[in-house]
Amino acid sequence: MGPWFSYWIEYIPEEKLGRERKVWFRESIQKIMLGNAFGLRELSTISVSDLTSFLEGYVYPEFKWSEAALLRAYFHSALRAAHRLGGAPLYSASKYLTPSRLIARNLGFSVVAIAVVFAVFIGSMTLDRVVRKKEDFMTASATVLRESGFGVAVAFAEDIYYNYLNPPKVGGVPTSGPNADDGDAVGKLNDLLVAQIANNPAWGVAGLPSTLPKRLESPVSPMPGEGEWKPTKILVNGTTAIWVARIRPDDIHTSYWATVTWFDPSLVAFAQVPGTKVPEVAGLTDRTGLVPAKLRPFYVAGMNGGFLMRDSQGGYAFEGVEYRKLLKGKASLVTYTNGSFDVVEWGRDRVGSGVQSVRQNMELIVDGGVSQVESEDQSKWGWVWQGVGSGKNLVWRSAIGIRKDGTMVYVIGEAMSAKSLGDVLVRAGAQRAILLDMNSAYANGFLYGPYKGGKKLDAASTRSPERFWLPSERDFIAVYSKSPASRPD
Repeated sequence: MGPWFSYWIEYIPEEKLGRERKVWFRESIQKIMLGNAFGLRELSTISVSDLTSFLEGYVYPEFKWSEAALLRAYFHSALRAAHRLGGAPLYSASKYLTPSRLIARNLGFSVVAIAVVFAVFIGSMTLDRVVRKKEDFMTASATVLRESGFGVAVAFAEDIYYNYLNPPKVGGVPTSGPNADDGDAVGKLNDLLVAQIANNPAWGVAGLPSTLPKRLESPVSPMPGEGEWKPTKILVNGTTAIWVARIRPDDIHTSYWATVTWFDPSLVAFAQVPGTKVPEVAGLTDRTGLVPAKLRPFYVAGMNGGFLMRDSQGGYAFEGVEYRKLLKGKASLVTYTNGSFDVVEWGRDRVGSGVQSVRQNMELIVDGGVSQVESEDQSKWGWVWQGVGSGKNLVWRSAIGIRKDGTMVYVIGEAMSAKSLGDVLVRAGAQRAILLDMNSAYANGFLYGPYKGGKKLDAASTRSPERFWLPSERDFIAVYSKSPASRPD
């Protein structure tokens, strides 16, 4: 070894190292090899680990870090040359790595391997949701990542996407009128007779219809038909039970619609249906994600529920069992066994007997007929992390409110902030309102009953009406006709 190291330095051109540097190498090598047992070993027996031991024992202790690095590079190059010439067959490393660099390299390989496995795992789960759940790729991947504990990363990515990469259009007008997709249903009214037949004894019969709200006021100069209530085909005891109106969500994003659906609780009943996965609570049995078979013939509409329980900041109770602690001050959608509903602040507002379910989600977005959105960065309007992914993002949003007359309004829109959602609820007459789920895959509602195959409440929705007809992964609100209704097409 010693002669080879001394021999090899002479083959390095002086102009490559410089005269002084070459002299330094020559003298340093002679100093190290003098009386060193390593220098007496045969080249054919030397491996990378042998060089490492030699460096740690004789080079690093005697030289400064910068000088030791130069010598390490020289000894490695000499052994690589010997290997190429056939004299050091065991020395096969193309690049010498110090122990710390070796650890860093192995750690890097491990990180890359984990990242690849993670990407394959996330990708396969995402593809599964796209195929089975009919979700778009972006929403499916965000859901998988959130469920895997990467909510912060998703919130940050969504904030960049919605605010910088794909912000909603400013100005303009919608490409279609407010009633373009509502068909040709004619509003009907039977205000003379109370129904004689009850589809479910617990609900009672359909009563005299409530008064249809006045036309909604748009935040901008209205288009023809904007804000006018359009009847659906859902008839109960001869009266249209569900109506739809559309207005622009604000005076800036004027090419989008916010859809408001009005339900008459005198004619329809409401119930909460747990999903197969959400609410994420233990002990809840019979999670079919479907309306009960015996009530399916009377099922006329389905609307999304709230956030994932870990993001809802609230609790959940179903059929007399509190599966997750109900918290004071939280917005609560209460459904009763008699088919009625209410939106309350838990611990403040009165809750009657015969509760079927309580679904809490954030805080009341409307209270006393006034929007409670003061800052869109508040965590009460959506999942946030230091202001990221908050209520300011213009995305699909939804909410349910109760009016002073006890009727229900459900609001949904594809380009809504927390502020515009609250404003539309107030325009629709909501006295108290609860924020529901958001994003295109989760904020959606559908009509059934006389609509064969179902019908979207908002035509821009990306989900199929099958979402609340087939088993649903997430909870939803089912709407039933109290008495015989119109038949399917």
